[in-house]
Amino acid sequence: MCGLAGLFLPRQANVVEARLDAMVGALRHRGPDGQKTWVSDDRRYQAGFARLAIIDLETGDQPMVESSGSNARVLMGNGEIYNYAELRAREIGYRFRSEGDMEVVLPLARRMGPDFVDVLNGIYALALYESEPHQLTLVRDRLGAKPLYWAKTAGGGVLFASEVKALFASGLITPAIDEAAVSSYLAHGYVPAPDTLYKGVRKLAPGHRMIVSAEGAISIERYWQPAPDQKPLTHPVEARERLLELMRDAVRLQLRSDVPLGALLSGGLDSGMIVALAAETLDRPLHTYTVRFEGAAVDEAPLAAEVAARYGTTHTTFDLETADVGAQLPSLAWYADEPLFDATLLPNYLISKELAGSVKVALSGTGGDELFAGYPRYFPKPIEQAYVRTPQFLRQHLIEPAIRQVSPMTAWQLARVRNLGGNRGTYLFEHSTLFPPPMRTLIGNRALPPDSRQAAAFDDFVRVAPSTDLQTGGLAAEMTTALSEDLLALLDRTTMAVGVEGRVPLLDHRLVGAALSVPESVRTPGGHAKALQRDIAREFLPSAVINAPKQGFASPVAAWFGDELGSQALRILTRRETLARGWWTQDGIDALFTDVNRHGVRIYALLMLELAIRIHVEDGSHDTAPTVGLAEFAEAA
Repeated sequence: MCGLAGLFLPRQANVVEARLDAMVGALRHRGPDGQKTWVSDDRRYQAGFARLAIIDLETGDQPMVESSGSNARVLMGNGEIYNYAELRAREIGYRFRSEGDMEVVLPLARRMGPDFVDVLNGIYALALYESEPHQLTLVRDRLGAKPLYWAKTAGGGVLFASEVKALFASGLITPAIDEAAVSSYLAHGYVPAPDTLYKGVRKLAPGHRMIVSAEGAISIERYWQPAPDQKPLTHPVEARERLLELMRDAVRLQLRSDVPLGALLSGGLDSGMIVALAAETLDRPLHTYTVRFEGAAVDEAPLAAEVAARYGTTHTTFDLETADVGAQLPSLAWYADEPLFDATLLPNYLISKELAGSVKVALSGTGGDELFAGYPRYFPKPIEQAYVRTPQFLRQHLIEPAIRQVSPMTAWQLARVRNLGGNRGTYLFEHSTLFPPPMRTLIGNRALPPDSRQAAAFDDFVRVAPSTDLQTGGLAAEMTTALSEDLLALLDRTTMAVGVEGRVPLLDHRLVGAALSVPESVRTPGGHAKALQRDIAREFLPSAVINAPKQGFASPVAAWFGDELGSQALRILTRRETLARGWWTQDGIDALFTDVNRHGVRIYALLMLELAIRIHVEDGSHDTAPTVGLAEFAEAA
């Protein structure tokens, strides 16, 4: 894991200088083990890299430069290519200069052209410059575990970087807010790719590559999307065997590291399976880590301890407090670049901070819920199944209008049943959005709500898998939206903030394809969440873990905003300049604060949006994270 940044200037563009050192400096938390730059003789390609050394500690520095006469090829890669050893073994005629994972891209790209990405297994954001024909290729991994942003300069150049703040640090673009993106954030809880919160700044979507020609022409194409394997896994035994085989191999590949490695271990199936498979692969005890938060309603540490004991891991339990939330939120807004509605940002950051003292690589169970259908929203509620049987005319013209007079939100929730048998992406969106129309009305937001990205992703999947069932289509839709934009973005930012690499074995693309080949009747027979995964895990995990109900990893946001922190947030959100934007009103914010237990997450979402704007646009804090807390931001309001 690292940070990359650069500037590509087409041949007809005037030569300008990016503040390359400042761009790399803005990424130094991602790469604390060294920074390096490379600039072409004509200065039409300027590249910088901040390295977190994981594999090949001695010879793996980047940018990697391959020169042949007047032709230079320059490679930078953030992330890991897990199958690098197998790929290197095939390139018999190539003289490698390093022992690492990234260099294999150079011979692959020469031999295969842009299709080299098809043979990579990993999480990566790549930048490959070729002086002949003066071309830049940018690639983002299939599921979007690693970020990659870009923007056009006034003179026609293309800036790119691992984080938005590095683009702003270049001195070549000016931070500004995209008003349409604000509405998208309110709807989704994140700004879906390829858009960002910032005007003119784009993020390369997962599974996409971008090529910029010598003349400045930009082409972006999708090279991968979630799709089922050609052979359906319709028999439970066959499905269990195939998925276990792929899980084993994914864990095997992702254990490759030249630095200390550990695994996050909760009391759940996902992390438990990863620990079990890692322990049977390693010839030494695996280091495992469990976090226990003070005051949490659920303590999974005992279940995690059972798994650790079963596999003889070197186990550590951290007891953490989420005190001083106000002191942490501004710096987290800086690290995140774009706002996220997910309030587990702080707990995850605290976990990563503890891990950083022991390991540089951490295996995570992220993605298991999307593979095996673990969230409640993947299953229609009983009340919805009963209500949808009511004649449509009565629902739409009698029941819902009457309820709307008393509770607009309840009426809207009832109306969601219209999507039960249709586009499951729309159904999932409506069960996860924080600001549906009634809530927009409450806060005084008059912007036109955007179309659901989950709905579009569902349609994309149906085009490649027309015979799929609704649940499978919904899972695929989540993989290219909420998974990449929320969970993987959160994992990247919280781990990279402290120089730790987070790996996600359950999101090996081969495993994704196989999991999407399993029909709903095999994945969750009888509507039981994760039933297939539980069957796979029975021989590996204690029965207490197998039978434990799913426990969400939640932050106590309502408690956060019930005291002094709440008054600070209120002052920030009702600042004169903030209200002048017209995204919400004083009365709307007051309404949220009258019921913090119900609206705490919404308050948090708006607060993180406001902090992102204050820090990245108004204050222009691109170099370092703020050292002041929420109280100081409130005083400045």
